[in-house]
Amino acid sequence: MNKLISIVKEQTKVLPSEKAKALGGAIALAGLFSMGIAIKDQVTHQPEQKVEERNNEYVKALQNREVEWLARNIYHEARGESWEGMLAVGVVTLNRVKSPDYPDTVEDVVKEYKQFSWFWDGMSDRVRNRTAWKKAKAAAAEVMLNPDLPISKQLEGVTHYHADYVAPYWASKKMEVTTIGRHVFYM
Repeated sequence: MNKLISIVKEQTKVLPSEKAKALGGAIALAGLFSMGIAIKDQVTHQPEQKVEERNNEYVKALQNREVEWLARNIYHEARGESWEGMLAVGVVTLNRVKSPDYPDTVEDVVKEYKQFSWFWDGMSDRVRNRTAWKKAKAAAAEVMLNPDLPISKQLEGVTHYHADYVAPYWASKKMEVTTIGRHVFYM
């Protein structure tokens, strides 16, 4: 799989983004299509059963209620953040699920009294930005299906964060670990 990722990264450098923008999305799409054909041989050597099993795991994960609640939390807490910032919010949410000090499901962690402001602020929780929602769902699946992500190791044991423009009462009682984007993370 790492070889496949390396090939994709290498192939995507062939067409500079300025030229792709100038030539339009059709050229970029054609390039991605031909890249898919070029790397097909790299993927097809795997037994069909393993590929199908992996695809089924991803489909199940994306339909899972836990992934849905994790995506909601990522969307409302970090939709304006970088990919790393979104993953970080997902990791912290899952750290709480793993901790004996918090509920055992993502939904219950998110719904816990006044733990995540978006759930308790009395405002609509309707998804308004479809692009950010898709990105949040992808981040949720990534965090749940890949527990060995570097960000997971960096935030191991971290159960709290806040936006850098607020000063919650509990921050002075916790150990600051890192800042990612607009969020400060604590143990």
